[in-house]
Parts: sequence; C-alpha cells; structure tokens
Amino acid sequence: MMNLIKKLLSVSIFAYIAFCITAYYRPQWFFYHPDNHLANLENAKANGYNAEVVQYTSQDGTPLYAWYTKPEKNKKIIVFLHGNSYNIEKFYHKMLPFAEVGYGTFIPEYRGFGNVAGEITQQGLEQDSLAAVRYLYGQGYKNSEIILYGMSLGTHMALYAADSLQKSSPFSAVVLEVPFDNITNVVKKTVQIPLPLDYLIKDKYDNLELAGRLKSPLLLLGARQDRVVPVELAQNLFESAPNPKKIIIYEGCGHNDLHNVRSYRDVMKWLEKN
Repeated sequence: MMNLIKKLLSVSIFAYIAFCITAYYRPQWFFYHPDNHLANLENAKANGYNAEVVQYTSQDGTPLYAWYTKPEKNKKIIVFLHGNSYNIEKFYHKMLPFAEVGYGTFIPEYRGFGNVAGEITQQGLEQDSLAAVRYLYGQGYKNSEIILYGMSLGTHMALYAADSLQKSSPFSAVVLEVPFDNITNVVKKTVQIPLPLDYLIKDKYDNLELAGRLKSPLLLLGARQDRVVPVELAQNLFESAPNPKKIIIYEGCGHNDLHNVRSYRDVMKWLEKN
C-alpha cells in the first residue's frame, strides 16, 4: 500500500510540474481559444452588416485584415477589439446597432485568429491593435474621431492603443466591456487549483497602470454574474482611472450577455453626452 501511495504521489508531483512548465512556455494552449477559420463577411452582410474587408500589416510585417464600415457625416468611428476566443465574425453583431445609426465601425483581426498567421502573445496582440489604429490614421482619421471599444481581453488592447497613441491628443472615448485589472487576478479568481500564478503567467495584460494614464473619457460595462471576469476586477479598474469616467454594472448578466440586454443603447447615450 505504501509503495502505491508513493507511486501515486510521484506521478502527481510530476504531472503538477509538467503542467506548470507547459503553462509557462505554452500559454497559448490555456489562455486563448481562437477560431482559425477566415471570417466570412458574406454571412455578416446577409444579416445587415454591410462592411468591406481592408488589409494592412502589423509593425513586424504580419498581414492583417479588418471589417470596415464608413461613418456618416459628423459621426465617429468605433474600433472594436475582441477577446481571447473566436474570430471577428463572432462579434460583428455588437457593432451592427452602431453602424445602423451612422457610426463607422472597424473590427480588426489579430494574429493567430481568423486565418491570420502568427503566434498569439501579448506583445503580438498589442502590436496588432496599434496597426489597426494606424491604418485609420492612413485613411485620414484623427484621435478625436476614433472611439476605442474593447471586450474582455480586448480591453487591454484598447487601453494599450490609447496609452501608446494619445500623446498628440486623446481619443474621442474608450469603452471597456467586461474588463479586468490584470490577467493574473482573473485566473486567481476562477482557477481553484493552487498554482504559482504570479510566476507562471508571462503575459500579464496589466490594465491598472494603463487606465491610470488615460486621457480620454472612459465607460466601463460590467456583468454582476460574470464567471469569466469577476465584476470586482472591473470595479478595481474603474477606481484606478481618472475622470471623466462612468461604470455601469448589469444585474443578472454574465460575461457574454450584455448585448442581449441592449447595452449598446447605454453606450450610445453616453457617447452623445461625452
């Protein structure tokens, strides 16, 4: 019996160490769930999202693409940065209500998602978010005409782009849906296995410092029953940001439910005031 216990203990220790090593060197296997199929714009058009595909490159030469609808006169353009799963086809419905009332919309894809080549890393996704905004610069848009809208992991890309590109002037606004303070806290709140997470997680996606330097009006949207990103992490982020800022917590909603309760109406009202 003692030999069996020792063998089981040895196997458990080996498995634990192997898991930690894998999580450290291959976070892509644990933190990201991309759909690698090319996003189908025809499906979006059939549902009323009349966008076009535009192509550009990231700073390291990675070819990227986005779905783009032009704004009506005197309307601004919303850059929607999605989270750690799917591809952009999963999210165009979130921009459809804005396009219908005349906002421009721009939904960029990241490397490793939607048939885009490249390995998914924090640095890579950050560079891809900058490339999206810089493409719009090339089309004549200014920061004052651009709204950055991030969802879940995309809230980091929105804040990173705002922080990196706001030196000349602030962006029109930043909207963060189901945001977090940093990814380590997200994992600590949701994973019950005792792990040395502060050391295992290389890509920290630390939003607190970025939010603290923000120069644009900020709107946070949280979900009270969010089991992916606990709502208190959105509240932590809100506290770190300067004014002007607003937070809306939706009762009875989970991580992916806010569109179902028409949160876009609250976003539109806030944008009109700010």
